[in-house]
Amino acid sequence: MGDRTETGATTSPVCPAPPGAAEGPPRKDVRARRALTAAALVERAEVAPRTPEAETVLRIHRRRREQHAAFYVAEVRDLASLWSEEDDGDEKALHALAAAAGLRTKLGRGEDRLRDAHIALTDLPGCFARVAAGELPVDWFEWLLRSVLRLTAHQRRQVDERVAAWELDAIDVERFYRELRLLIDWFGRAAVRETPEERRAVHVRPSPDGDGTACLSVVGPAPEILALGRRLDAAARAVQDAQRGALETGAPLPFDLDGEALRQQRHLPLAALRYAIMTRSALETGAVEVPEPAFRLSVVVPVLSLLGRSHAPATLDGTVPIPARMARQLVASAPTFERVLVDAATGDYLPAASRTYRVSHAMAENLRLIDPVCAVPGCARNVMTIGENDHIEEFDLEHPARGGPTTIANLHRLCRSHHRMKTAGLLDPERDETTGVTRWRIGNAAVSEVRRDGDLVTRELAERLEEAWDAYLTDLVFEDLVRRGEFDETPQERAEHAEEQRWGEHLIDYWSRPDTGGPDDPGPPGLELVGGGAPPPF
Repeated sequence: MGDRTETGATTSPVCPAPPGAAEGPPRKDVRARRALTAAALVERAEVAPRTPEAETVLRIHRRRREQHAAFYVAEVRDLASLWSEEDDGDEKALHALAAAAGLRTKLGRGEDRLRDAHIALTDLPGCFARVAAGELPVDWFEWLLRSVLRLTAHQRRQVDERVAAWELDAIDVERFYRELRLLIDWFGRAAVRETPEERRAVHVRPSPDGDGTACLSVVGPAPEILALGRRLDAAARAVQDAQRGALETGAPLPFDLDGEALRQQRHLPLAALRYAIMTRSALETGAVEVPEPAFRLSVVVPVLSLLGRSHAPATLDGTVPIPARMARQLVASAPTFERVLVDAATGDYLPAASRTYRVSHAMAENLRLIDPVCAVPGCARNVMTIGENDHIEEFDLEHPARGGPTTIANLHRLCRSHHRMKTAGLLDPERDETTGVTRWRIGNAAVSEVRRDGDLVTRELAERLEEAWDAYLTDLVFEDLVRRGEFDETPQERAEHAEEQRWGEHLIDYWSRPDTGGPDDPGPPGLELVGGGAPPPF
């Protein structure tokens, strides 16, 4: 991976710069004041030498330097073997699915790890060799990977040559981060960066707290976003003036959220009006005709939450949890709602009645509840609205009786990209009719098993009901034993218990008196000592 220098650093060959390219950032001699010995490490940790704490620090350091580094290097090399510059889009997507399955992570994270592994071996070989030698901590190397993502391949190799020559096995973490930041900043405008125009985007992010809120963020060039904000502010002030006038004349109030302005007899604040205008104004698309949504906005509410007997949350569009109180308000204001049946014990959605070739509206609604995100393992694309219904066992158009049926048990929803890959034979799912588990073969690289979604609230309530039923049966057995006298005492047992109780009460009274400590205890009045002076029978 390179040659060892006298300082102990590892260097690697650097790709020659393209004609006319700058020589690159300056080479800086980054060294530590002293070597990182065991004593120096303990001193940095600010613990006393030759103590259990010092031994713990040294064990952690050795484990990270040897075992953790070896595991990380082996995993990066395996991931890099799945990447090839010659792969087309489908092959890269297939390898990303395989990586995500092996890492047991989301597809996006699998794609990132594949990219990082490729960059590590191709553009950062010198620093990667220092990781393998235990001289560059894994955390530092991953920060280096994130820092060079916006550089060109040639610029990355320049960074690799300079960082690999640092005294990485001795400098402290703050020095590494500071020097790396200065090195990356040297490239400035020469780095590959997205322009503000290229970063235009709108993102919708549900709250991770499941509190029924979500966030809409708009990113773009500052002049455009500032102009949008000013237009929105001007519209809100105009509506606020209109609300003032309507309150004076008794006219209908425009943009009155939930009738709050009418109840309070006061115009809404500007923040509320900006929100009302953003969410309730028609979107202008010019001559482009926008079709009506193919599906409704689905709110799935457990029946016990609907009746107020449970606080189990509902879900919006199958993925966004909302509080039970908000769900009850939505149902109360809805003109109609649809009942969806689930298995009372497992929570699995029961199939719709339609069994024709074309997926019926009822089946499509049912499928959206089962697969709100793409059914391919690791894929996080929401398919509630933009997605495609797919037969797990292919439907035979020429001989329908020979192919897979059009039933809920043989259907799932996929994003367009993975539906195309399945049609091309790159993805092959098989569903077990008994368990409902789908076994996915991702090319020839990985196999993943996924259980279809169900109503988890129903399953939890079923478990509670089963526990309550078991407790009820136990009570019946106990009551039967009582009726049969299994717990009745014999006269001898009752007499012994009475004598033990008398002795106990006497001893408490006797030893609590201040004059206790004279002659032997004579026992309770009117009774002889049990066993001629032996201790009480308990």
